[in-house]
Amino acid sequence: MIWLHTYLGLITGWLLFVIFVTGTLSYFTPEITYWMMPERQVIVIDEQQQNQTYVQGQRYQVEKSIDYLEANATNATSWRVYLPTQRDHHWYVQWSEGKTRHLVSFDKDAIPIETTTDTKGGLFFRNFHYTLQLRGYGGRYIAGIAAMAMLLALFTGIYTHRRFFKDFFTLRKGKITKWTTDFHALIGIVTLPFCLMICISAIMIYAIMYMPFSANMHFENGERGVNKAIIPSLPALSESAQVIDKRGMKKDILYSAILADLKIKWQEPNAIKRVTIESPFRENSRFIVERTKSLTVSNRAERLVYSSYTGTPLEGYADESAPATFRRIMYGLHQANFATIGLRWLLFVLGALGSALIATGLIIWVNQRKTAHLNANSHQLGLPLSLRIMEKGNIAAIMGIAVATSVFLLVNRLLPADMANRADMEVNAFFIIWLCSAGHAIIRPSKNAWYEQTCIAALCYVTLAIVSLSIPFERTLDALATLDITYLSFTVVFALCGVGFITLARWLRARLVHASDELVPNTMPANVANTRARKR
Repeated sequence: MIWLHTYLGLITGWLLFVIFVTGTLSYFTPEITYWMMPERQVIVIDEQQQNQTYVQGQRYQVEKSIDYLEANATNATSWRVYLPTQRDHHWYVQWSEGKTRHLVSFDKDAIPIETTTDTKGGLFFRNFHYTLQLRGYGGRYIAGIAAMAMLLALFTGIYTHRRFFKDFFTLRKGKITKWTTDFHALIGIVTLPFCLMICISAIMIYAIMYMPFSANMHFENGERGVNKAIIPSLPALSESAQVIDKRGMKKDILYSAILADLKIKWQEPNAIKRVTIESPFRENSRFIVERTKSLTVSNRAERLVYSSYTGTPLEGYADESAPATFRRIMYGLHQANFATIGLRWLLFVLGALGSALIATGLIIWVNQRKTAHLNANSHQLGLPLSLRIMEKGNIAAIMGIAVATSVFLLVNRLLPADMANRADMEVNAFFIIWLCSAGHAIIRPSKNAWYEQTCIAALCYVTLAIVSLSIPFERTLDALATLDITYLSFTVVFALCGVGFITLARWLRARLVHASDELVPNTMPANVANTRARKR
């Protein structure tokens, strides 16, 4: 069990560390996107005001959205209106004409935003978390294999550290090797339920994809056939329905009936997340309202269906089967869209500890093998190739992702707003810096590489905190005037990360100096040394 636990961690350790780091950042996907698009403004007001302006606020946003769509999307077969939330403050409409997809965002005054920042935002970390930027090349299979290996490593780790209480209260502060080993065991115990939930839910999300044998045998289109069979949908609308020539939906009937019904059924403020209007200029047009996910563990919220021109409730979606419901609950647990701000920070901390669990495991193995090799082969110079690869790989994986993430966010602020392919440039910068980190780790001595890359990370995060305040400075002033805590908190987090890496760099510097002092040769003259030896 100990052997299996060790080598499962070694084989998949670098990959799991990157997946855990990006997954931890994904708990704040909307917030990261909000910071990376400074043109966005606070639209949703605080909860006390929401209770007073619940109907008026969302009614106003839906009305203005439909007015815009009626004027600019007459050829579309369906419209979608996405209402802002307290997390992302993104209000936009979407429609398609043929193969062309249109998206228009609005500010708080319902004025279309002409230019938006071209960026992947927080979705980059979320997509990289489960596709590894290899969506068409088996990235999800690789991530799934890593999740299965992690699950097996957790169970073998339970056996390895089966003396839970003794390990939990053991933390030796002496030698760094013992301290790291105890810290690894402590984190493993604390994060065990979280890691089990994350791994099991990750596997269940794509269970059909990982084991497609039954689906391919019983359904014509395999996985797609299964999804079509178990996911409830509405009947298709008839295209022969009468076309309504007059523009402008009967808002006095539509909104008074629909919002009155919603106020009874959905009593929380700002309950609507998305509105879909199918066949908007036909008599049989449907008005589909989707609830926010704040009150459900599932990744799919409740949906209600109405007639667009009478406000009459229509037959909605059928209930999902138990397996489909279970999969959606697993999906919801993994994404944690239901989590409040406090719970989200708790999950973030657990994800960070899970990343530390993997990192310390990798470092422990290298240090133990390195010490054993030096003790057994003190007359030989250098380390075995396999040990050098692991040591260099740890630096590239652990410090490389830290530096690359800071550069990704830094480039978002420094690139010109009108640059072509700007979002791709951000992603390219992330991978180029990560590759440079790996090259630096290869050519430099390991202790120097750890120290130097930690200094680079500290410099990047301190610079990021300064840039967050100053570029654009008008956005910072607006955030201070409106007490936009979400936007301002990024500067605080960047500064704390900078302080943390500075502290780590000082500690590594002290160890580097201590190691160099031990290697200083004895420069005492030979005759003096012989005289002292005879006296002793």
